[in-house]
Amino acid sequence: MLIVLLLCLLLLCGCSCDIEHDPKTFRVLSYNVQNLFDARLDGGEYPEYQDPKVWNDRSYRMRLDSLSKVLLSDKLLYPDVIILQEVEGPRVVEDLLSLHLGRKGYRWYAVAKGFDAAISVAVISRHPIASTLVHAAPKIRPVLEAVIATEAGEISLFALHAKSRIGDGADLRLSLAKVVSRASYERAGSAVLLCGDFNEDPLSVWDSTVSAPSLVDMNHPDASRLQASGALALVGDSTSLAPGLFYCPYLDEKWKGGAPGSCSWDGIWHRYDQILANGKLFDGMGWEYESFSIENLPSLCSSDGRPYAWNIRTLQGYSDHFPVLMTLKRR
Repeated sequence: MLIVLLLCLLLLCGCSCDIEHDPKTFRVLSYNVQNLFDARLDGGEYPEYQDPKVWNDRSYRMRLDSLSKVLLSDKLLYPDVIILQEVEGPRVVEDLLSLHLGRKGYRWYAVAKGFDAAISVAVISRHPIASTLVHAAPKIRPVLEAVIATEAGEISLFALHAKSRIGDGADLRLSLAKVVSRASYERAGSAVLLCGDFNEDPLSVWDSTVSAPSLVDMNHPDASRLQASGALALVGDSTSLAPGLFYCPYLDEKWKGGAPGSCSWDGIWHRYDQILANGKLFDGMGWEYESFSIENLPSLCSSDGRPYAWNIRTLQGYSDHFPVLMTLKRR
């Protein structure tokens, strides 16, 4: 069972928006914010968030404030759409908009959450969300599709958060890839972006220890077989795009964009946070791919340059991931 919500906050928060609207630019930010729970105890929270002496309304509002300062930083250029992973649910998004983001024109949102899940994915937009749809399969986290209406046509965004690399995560990531592949193929005639924390590097297929990759670099000799098994097919050369293939900036030899990765564990950088684009964003019409970057802002970095992870004990930090940003231009 899934929950999906789509609400307009125009009447709730009003708008003293001073963000200059650029009809020729469209930016999408994806950010795993690392366990952002609200202050209400519903029973499904992680254990460390169930102690009111540690996690309460004051600490919750403090974290909303720090997150909003990141999202509204002029260094991020005020994205048109913000996609978040690891928010508890719609109440967090509503508070984030009503207390902070709504004043800057972010009025529309959608949230998808598994019935018994602790965390969800969310889409927040400064443009009307024309429609939403949830795609699911047994045991996997829901994938939220949101169609954004713009002056240059609709953009179909798929917000996802794949299972971690613990336990049976590989099988679940592959199951999610199959769902995304089928769902996005139905939108092949539109501009499509796959956004989120894939919990897998785009070059994982070259790692002999990965038995069932959910992402496949099409330069790999077994790429066609793995794509047929359900893996998302990636290319780094936009001239190689075809239906069912996605452009991955990390695989582009010309790409330069920030830190070595979007997250780091045990001294190893990973490029788990991705935004993948289909061929419609390279056809010379409407919205076109312009750039992609890992946003390792100084405030988001620890002393060694890695993400300044959120710490509930000290109530400091931001996230163990950096946000990633893709910019589209209108031709």
